[in-house]
Amino acid sequence: MEVQRASRSRLSAPAAPAEPKLAIEKFADGPITCLRFSGTIDEAFDGKKLANTVECEALVLDLGGVKKISSFGIREWVDFVNAACARAKQTVLIECSPKVTDQLNMVANFAGSGRVFSFYAPFRCDYCDSEHRVLLDVAKDFEAIKSMKLAERPCPTCRESMYFDDDGATYFSYVIGQGGFELPAEIVHFLAAKLDYRVGSLDGKLRVDKVIEGRITYLRLTGDLNNTFQKDKLAEGLEGTVIVDLAGVPRVEPAGAASWRAFVQQVSPLVDQIDLIGVAPAVLERICTKEDLGAKVAVLDFALPYACETCGTTSAQSIEVVSHAEVLKFATAPDLRCPTCKNALQCTASEALMTILPGLPKPTVTKDLARQIDELKSRKLERRTANSPPLAKSGETPLPRRGIAPVALGFAALAALAVVWLAYSRSHATPSGPYKLGPVAGRSAPARPAWIGTGTLGSVTCSGAACVGVSLPFASQEEAEDDASDAAYEGVAYAVAGDGWLASIAPQLVETRAAALAAVQRDAQSAQARRDVSDGRHAVARLFKRSAPPVAARYWESYDSPDGKRFVAFAKVELNAAEAKRLAGSASPPSHSLGATVVDLQPELGWRFPKLDHGAIVTKLEPGPLQDLGLAEHYIILSIDGHDVADAASLAKLALEEYTLLSNRGGTLRVLVQADTGEPREFSTTIQPATVVQVPSHTGRQTGQAGTPQPPGGAVNVWDRYGGNRGSGRDDPTQ
Repeated sequence: MEVQRASRSRLSAPAAPAEPKLAIEKFADGPITCLRFSGTIDEAFDGKKLANTVECEALVLDLGGVKKISSFGIREWVDFVNAACARAKQTVLIECSPKVTDQLNMVANFAGSGRVFSFYAPFRCDYCDSEHRVLLDVAKDFEAIKSMKLAERPCPTCRESMYFDDDGATYFSYVIGQGGFELPAEIVHFLAAKLDYRVGSLDGKLRVDKVIEGRITYLRLTGDLNNTFQKDKLAEGLEGTVIVDLAGVPRVEPAGAASWRAFVQQVSPLVDQIDLIGVAPAVLERICTKEDLGAKVAVLDFALPYACETCGTTSAQSIEVVSHAEVLKFATAPDLRCPTCKNALQCTASEALMTILPGLPKPTVTKDLARQIDELKSRKLERRTANSPPLAKSGETPLPRRGIAPVALGFAALAALAVVWLAYSRSHATPSGPYKLGPVAGRSAPARPAWIGTGTLGSVTCSGAACVGVSLPFASQEEAEDDASDAAYEGVAYAVAGDGWLASIAPQLVETRAAALAAVQRDAQSAQARRDVSDGRHAVARLFKRSAPPVAARYWESYDSPDGKRFVAFAKVELNAAEAKRLAGSASPPSHSLGATVVDLQPELGWRFPKLDHGAIVTKLEPGPLQDLGLAEHYIILSIDGHDVADAASLAKLALEEYTLLSNRGGTLRVLVQADTGEPREFSTTIQPATVVQVPSHTGRQTGQAGTPQPPGGAVNVWDRYGGNRGSGRDDPTQ
């Protein structure tokens, strides 16, 4: 399973050509640093030079993107990994690609003193003749790895069974010899927050540690805030000042957010105040709005993502509300310096996150309270397993969180030169032509059509169900036309869906779209902001134009810019009244199944989930099997027992068939869903077969365990306790 991650700053390998063979991304947070490698490792990789930039307690090497390693590249890599391991107290290799695994099995010291936590295994499907990679980790999969017999898995392409396609004795030899282990909690949380990498322990039940000191109750939460949050047990007996440490909570799911709000309402009359510390960006956005905090809840400190353009390091910086209240009230991030190179940092938080900042009340923190909080935070409360090593070596005290050592001068100089060159090229652009790109060099028609209007670069202008998209400037005419048509299609999709209806089925969707567009308006030169908008529009257009008419009109112009020829394209998409009515979001007919009301997947969800192309959105949940599983409203149901859910209607049919079958025969019901954040998650439960009791034949009927009238053929009625109507004669008992 491939892992999606947030965007990061990128450092190229030492001898940086226009398109480097090897890209290296760097992330740091206190004592932990991650280096992510993508591309080809060959003689151009200066391993010793890169190793000299490593100065941390724990080093994570992400090798999922390594496609090839040359003979000379192996030599440079071994030099790097041995030198880097000597500078770090602990080294972990994650997502090792098959090419890396092959070298681990053949080359001595290829991992240095590091240990492999996860790696990809090659799988093959003979039904559709496709090959795939499956990620395994030594914490939860070691027994299967040791047996060298991996179970068959559903093919992502055709859903038929695919099998492990290599020799187990050879492919697993290094990992078996190394042995299994679990990651320390510090690294687990780092991977979740920085790389959106889900380690098994994070998918389990939320853990709470509790310490009482006088009038202060300290609660430390670890894991995702989801439906396992037991608010009633936690609220019992709380009084005085409550400190909730959320540093170990990387994600908040809708069910967890609802439980948290109920918890706050429940305990507010009983306590003096509730102070939140260590709040991650995703947590701040989900449960720290002005309405969520209320009168007694305050955020003392939280994290914001920052990036350094000079040394390429991304990091989460802790912000104290008391110290920066005057800046935060204007929805502005504090000005901070890079802990590595001391240059100015750039806040990379989303627009939606920044809108939370003005609503944070300025808390009252006495010196005594601050001292007590520091003492409670420093306590080691984690319950580690026997083979889960501490972050520091045996006999050593973990060092305090601090920045990493300076990155090598070569990287900093290269980044600085790039910034200078970019500023120079922008300042010397020719201020002529309609978009200040230079004089018009060519056009697809003798004159610009009247339907274009006065749209700016990258914009979309709509009138009813007709939208005109204007591309950003591209070096290719084809790219410009694609960008313009994507903008037009997305504009029409949003217009006919309606923001009010979209907000009712996916509350975070409208915010995500608005934040992406606002970021471009705020800084039209930001490559990241422009890419976010382009990717979002493309994802929406890919889904919407399946059922929408083709582009009604196109036009393009080329310009002689200082950077060479640039194209700007224009596209018009128009729906007639019947098409607009058919494609309107509210026209999506709801379906009902196992207690859930669902509607079709909407194209606008491409802003949040660009890879989704099927599913059904849960708009309402009532008592039933899906609610019992732990699903929540606004989840997108992707598959049931490995069968893809195409739309709302197919979900109703598929869910009934699968649940009825399992209730008759017994088995496990598996539902794959996409929540508001993170990777798709599977919910499952075991269903025991019902017992059919025969009654005297003169009645002409059969009854189940509770004497419920049965459908023809003796099938057990499994839906009655979830709202079915006995004796109603309805064809679809899930309605």
